[in-house]
Amino acid sequence: MNGQVKAYKMQAVGENDAEISMYGEVVDSRPVDFWTGNPIEGNFIAVDEFLQDLEELGTKDNITVHINSVGGSLYAGIAIYNRLKSLPANVTTVNDGLAASAGSIIFQAGNKRKVHAGSNIMVHQAMGFLFGYYNNRDLKDVIKQLDAGNKAAVNIYAEASGREPENIKALVDKETWMTGQEAVDYGFADEVIEGGVQVSMSLTADRTAMLVNGVALSTRCMSNIPQRIPVMPAQNIVSHEAAHTPVADKETLKNGGNSKMEDIKTVDELKATFPELVAQVENSAKASGNTAGIEAERARIQGIEAIEAAIGDKELVNSAKYGDTPLTAEQLAFKAMQAQAAIGATVLANLEKDAQASGVEGVAAAPNSGAEGGDDPANTEVEVKGLLANYKNMKNGGVK
Repeated sequence: MNGQVKAYKMQAVGENDAEISMYGEVVDSRPVDFWTGNPIEGNFIAVDEFLQDLEELGTKDNITVHINSVGGSLYAGIAIYNRLKSLPANVTTVNDGLAASAGSIIFQAGNKRKVHAGSNIMVHQAMGFLFGYYNNRDLKDVIKQLDAGNKAAVNIYAEASGREPENIKALVDKETWMTGQEAVDYGFADEVIEGGVQVSMSLTADRTAMLVNGVALSTRCMSNIPQRIPVMPAQNIVSHEAAHTPVADKETLKNGGNSKMEDIKTVDELKATFPELVAQVENSAKASGNTAGIEAERARIQGIEAIEAAIGDKELVNSAKYGDTPLTAEQLAFKAMQAQAAIGATVLANLEKDAQASGVEGVAAAPNSGAEGGDDPANTEVEVKGLLANYKNMKNGGVK
């Protein structure tokens, strides 16, 4: 794992009991940075890692799964659901704040499904991201895949709720949000926890992220967010990167995040312990540019990469990209032209020095015998002086 913080925690809480906390986005595998190829740090629940760790709890009699998740990959969520359902243990799922999309599917795996009064469950149609060029046959194949995903999700919801698939499909088609009691009424939960915790939920001003109990979750696949969820002031915008900040483990959250600062040695540990505070710091640092500043920086680097092959000075290119004074592609091109002009001026100056040293400006036409076919001395002198004049004209920028 290379020291990466997992967005879930599994631990034994008794001889026969275990507890799992799932606070993050469900993914098929950890995403990597487009530029570096390195894994992105964030609160990602990678299905292969999760299922492997889950094997260690196979002998427990009772497993409680706490969920606060925006969902993510449908089939990763179904894989986790199926594994939890297959366990011999008695599984209880608890919606600590949000169980959306694939997170709501995992929530259905509980033999007992519990929600707080302010918890939210969201169900919607399967969605996919397309990039590139496609013909109608390709698009029909994508539609078939989405239809298959929708049917799988509807069947899981129908089995867990006891409702007819057609009724469930109507809820899925329009993206339905349910609070605690509503989820029980629709059959998506079994009981509301009496005296449960107060659920805190709010949207960032740009609506790209949702803070649920202090955990930032991306909203990129949500299209029908309820008006009841408040929107934070603009100065509290959380970037997309902050929405994937590793979260503290559940025990730390229970303690109100009270950790000793001297125990924190790295940025990742700081993010894991105080995700909301780190998000605020990042927001302040990016307040003037937000995500547009990040996109502008990417565009600047891409512009330089488009012309760097034509620039021989690699040190100049690297300085333009990463130096103390970054340049745009246009500024780099102008700087490269200035450097070439300086080189040209040096060459011309050296030519002039060589010409002066050779005494060429004092050369006159040598007399000849006037033999047939010989050059006229006067013409030769004129030609030499003309060449010198042209050279000086070039040196002074006369040639365009």
